[in-house]
Amino acid sequence: MSNVYPMWENNSPIQAIREGGYGEANFNINTVPLNYLPDEEWLPELKSSKCVIYRTDTGEELGVHGHNYQPVPPKKMIDACRNILERSSLNLEGIQERIRTSHNGSRTFVQYTLPSHSYTTPDGDTASLGLLAISSIDGTWPFVISAAAIQSACTNLQVFVGGEVAVYKSKHTRSLDIDVGSRVITKALDVFENQQDIWAKWSVTDCTDNQAFFKIVNALGITSALDIIKDTGVDWTPQQVMSAMPRQNQDLLYIWGVWLRRYKTRLGANMWAFYNAMTDWSTHAQPVSKASIANVASVQHQRQRLVQDYFNKRAA
Repeated sequence: MSNVYPMWENNSPIQAIREGGYGEANFNINTVPLNYLPDEEWLPELKSSKCVIYRTDTGEELGVHGHNYQPVPPKKMIDACRNILERSSLNLEGIQERIRTSHNGSRTFVQYTLPSHSYTTPDGDTASLGLLAISSIDGTWPFVISAAAIQSACTNLQVFVGGEVAVYKSKHTRSLDIDVGSRVITKALDVFENQQDIWAKWSVTDCTDNQAFFKIVNALGITSALDIIKDTGVDWTPQQVMSAMPRQNQDLLYIWGVWLRRYKTRLGANMWAFYNAMTDWSTHAQPVSKASIANVASVQHQRQRLVQDYFNKRAA
């Protein structure tokens, strides 16, 4: 009997992950056409131009699309991620996988931590290369794998703001191009390298309390605070602005609090500390509304995109 050897260099670490199953995404989906039931009894059942995608284990609706839409089941998306990583040239020793879903399973998030690709941050902590894969059945996102960094001491997910953020992107089809994805994903290492230079620059770029406060309300789009600052002119303080605001903003209070009490104290009054305050909020701050609490993975991803977009467009 001949021996069978794995084709890919990264087969062993990925096979160990496969044996762990699919976590929250361990369900199947099905697609059925939608029909109308007219009030007039003499009319026959009318066919719709749409179809519904639902979970076969709970019957919950995940999305409504045209008949030509081809959904990617969550388990298939996860398999695609694993195959891409398996065929990549990244060092997967010690790789960790975390699977989360939101909105009853219509959105799937898979986070990979690659400890073999690490870097010392400006404050002496260690950040490991991370990859975040997202996909949706409700039409929110295509299938995307993007690069990030996971800082070990505070477990912040440090979103990348330099280089090519989206490492691999594909429309929702049943034939995701695994070979293309595996070749493209190695670009994450270049993005990781470029990001280190940005962090180093931020660590020596001053950021006062007023500058940090203005950046926070600007990033969050809090128009009431921006209007108060504009009307006050140059002589304003964060405390005065917050006192004059018609209502408290929980996101503002969280970021401002960790800026003052944690990051400015530990890292200094600089842009690196401000960036850490923002990524702390996007990673750890608990949502307020019941709907958001139920879909915390989606809320965190939206916050991370907000931080990423803000720093891409405005930060020094």
